[in-house]
Amino acid sequence: MTFFSRVMINPMDRHVLRVGSSLQRMHAVLAKATDAQASNQRTLWRLDRGLGSAWAKLYIVSAEKPKQDILQAELGIRPADMACTEYEPFLSKLECGQEWGFRITANPTHSIMGSDGVSRGARKPLVKRDDQEQWLCRQLRKSGCHVTINRLEQPELRIQDVQQTSFGRRTSTVTLTRVTYEGLLSIDDADSLRRTMLEGIGPAKAYGCGLLTLAPLAPNMVKQH
Repeated sequence: MTFFSRVMINPMDRHVLRVGSSLQRMHAVLAKATDAQASNQRTLWRLDRGLGSAWAKLYIVSAEKPKQDILQAELGIRPADMACTEYEPFLSKLECGQEWGFRITANPTHSIMGSDGVSRGARKPLVKRDDQEQWLCRQLRKSGCHVTINRLEQPELRIQDVQQTSFGRRTSTVTLTRVTYEGLLSIDDADSLRRTMLEGIGPAKAYGCGLLTLAPLAPNMVKQH
């Protein structure tokens, strides 16, 4: 069983100021809250921050319901701040041809050729905007959907935010380029998209990347076929 949770977070809470400033600490808190090590399914999460002091939204996809006592102790949330539901009823409604709004924070990268000219070498971030957009379009194609094209023959895709974060891990420094995308997609293969929404897209999933969420379109935005 898989659960989808939304947690409202006060960015000015002293707990959030400590945990929310570190991707490593947030990962550790959510892994503990969802018993991630005891499950074969990876916990996915994304923190959508509001403007200024506006409350943030933490989205979680996990095999276990997040433990409220842990989230309360680590993030200062109240019971009313968290909503959790089984994910399968929503996923089962996805069908080929449907159009949805989407949002994802991802870590777009590419692999450098190894010194032998054959093997894949180090993974490097994509820094150009066009490269970042094309990366996501390819990932979505492999995930059973595609970005829709508008009347001006442009993809319905925009980059909302780009953040570069560095932190120490063991004896090395990890640097992530986290890109938040929004847009419209059309489903080509519902089963493939369902798997993607459970497994995530791209690297750095432990650090808040890869969780794809969907939202229904307003009636005036749905194409007539």
